[in-house]
Amino acid sequence: MPSTSPTSSDMRSEKLLDGHVALIGGGTSGMGETAAWRFAREGAKVALHFSGSTPNSVAKAERIVDELTKSGFEAMSIRADVTKYEDVKRAVDSVAARWGKVTSVVDFAGLPSSLEFWQEDPLELSDEALLSAIGIDFIGSYHFIRAAKDYMKKEHYGKIVLISSSPTIYGDDAGYRYILAKDLNRMTVKSLATKLIREYGIALNAIAPGTIDTPANRVNYTEEGWKELVGAIPIGRAGLPDEIAGVALFLCSHLSDFVVGQTIIADGGEIRQ
Repeated sequence: MPSTSPTSSDMRSEKLLDGHVALIGGGTSGMGETAAWRFAREGAKVALHFSGSTPNSVAKAERIVDELTKSGFEAMSIRADVTKYEDVKRAVDSVAARWGKVTSVVDFAGLPSSLEFWQEDPLELSDEALLSAIGIDFIGSYHFIRAAKDYMKKEHYGKIVLISSSPTIYGDDAGYRYILAKDLNRMTVKSLATKLIREYGIALNAIAPGTIDTPANRVNYTEEGWKELVGAIPIGRAGLPDEIAGVALFLCSHLSDFVVGQTIIADGGEIRQ
């Protein structure tokens, strides 16, 4: 007789996020969209954040919410410039106004990647360039924490997941502006987790993905460079967006209620701690 019961979705009578309200920051990104679907299938009502900075962003948000709704899930879109706290607060307020609470936030919002940014000289960056990623990846995440914390405090329960990156662990001069911003997220988790869990009941954690097979990531490499990069991963391939969504699901479910202030590295074995 097995020591644990089966946990696959087709064997469980209860879904992992039944009764939850999840906000997915950067919900139109590859990992964000995948997480939205994963959370919805596990029973959560899903608020999909998008920046609205381009017509494509608006169209993608509308498409994803429409597809989720047609599939029988409860979903809404929220538009916000994450660099502006008032924008984020208004968006989070609209989620709570519709569904009565905010249970979890996973923030995938980030500065759009480019090959030019990835190859730039890290010692020749202007202040504006340095702040471009920090404003979205780090300050945006901080704004989501500020805007959601009081709703979670009412229940004395909540889960917030920030996105870091595996190079923040070992350091890398490629894509320096991104790595700097992602490392600030990792340090935010270490610095604020204790206060949030004690005073608000919020478990703050982070995910540090390694190489993930998304269009936004592939654009930074030639075909040869991508093969070389993937060849160095012990598991022998790049990660999939759904695998990062799975880690986020764990961190936002009751399965992780004893996990606080951690950065989970999901990189196929490149970094071993």
